[in-house]
Amino acid sequence: MCVSVFFSGVAKARVMAYFGEGEGPIHVDNVKCSGEERSLVDCLKQPTGTHNCRHSEDAGVICDYGQSQLSHTEGKDPVCGLRLVHTRQRRIIGGENSLRGGWPWQAAVRLRGSRGDGRLVCGATLINSCWILTSAHCFKRYGNSTKQYKVRVGDYHSLVPEEFEEEYAVDQIILHPSYRAHSNDYDLALVRLSPGVAGKGRGRCVTFSRNVLPACLPLRKERVLKQASNCHITGWGDTGRSYSKTLQQAPLSLLPRRHCQQRYHGAFTSRMLCAGTDSQSERRVDSCRGDSGGPLVCERPGGGWVVYGVTSWGHACRMQHSPGVYTKVSAFTPWIHKVIGQ
Repeated sequence: MCVSVFFSGVAKARVMAYFGEGEGPIHVDNVKCSGEERSLVDCLKQPTGTHNCRHSEDAGVICDYGQSQLSHTEGKDPVCGLRLVHTRQRRIIGGENSLRGGWPWQAAVRLRGSRGDGRLVCGATLINSCWILTSAHCFKRYGNSTKQYKVRVGDYHSLVPEEFEEEYAVDQIILHPSYRAHSNDYDLALVRLSPGVAGKGRGRCVTFSRNVLPACLPLRKERVLKQASNCHITGWGDTGRSYSKTLQQAPLSLLPRRHCQQRYHGAFTSRMLCAGTDSQSERRVDSCRGDSGGPLVCERPGGGWVVYGVTSWGHACRMQHSPGVYTKVSAFTPWIHKVIGQ
């Protein structure tokens, strides 16, 4: 492929719809190339039009493949809120996949499994090289012992080991001191990762790359409804039929507080954000089970993606007129900085 467009550098093949799933007819299957062919026509393959695969198996190639790790000064994190891989707009409910690296701060809290394939507990947001932000209620079922959990970053397809994917043991789990298990208020937690992959080694925790980068934190008392635009939620949660194997994304709107106050009354507090769809004609978009703790990010004017919300709760997932409720991160910015030491 790369030779046919006169590229002579290092190339790398990609499988499992690395660049996203196609929509047209599938022309060739079981393609075997040595790398010396002048075009795809010269590769061994099944007869054109004969296949037993789906678009989730689409293959592609990177023609300018090279070292993707970002250079940075030791002890300092790179600029936050960067998206170095552009993606198409997708949804979580009734929707499709994002692309690998499209949301580089997305993390996942998983149970430690005897086979290393522990189940997904919650989504999370990478906010610097050693800390993730998630929901306090994520630790209600299995407790807050660090030995119970591991954190995965750089993931896209939850069942396929990938180049940028790494897992870390957990050093600390810090729930907000005002959180109570019987309430949805103060639903925020910080998790510190152990230095070194899988808790082995010393020094920095996460190694940043174009697929693994931190999101920005909002300013204290930032007026979110006036500042935020182009907002998205991401996760591996409920897609309407089952849990997704690939990372999903969904655009949504931040709604005036009255939308949630009318629906949830006193359960909706000043430390929460209301988000969803603001029109009956719009298709329902919201995050569901499995997306708890995951990010609600918006593009700040002038650049940079900010984690304004953490997926918390909401009644009747996928039902009309039931907006989602998100922990308002700007209400906790001083506490976050105090805990993580920045």
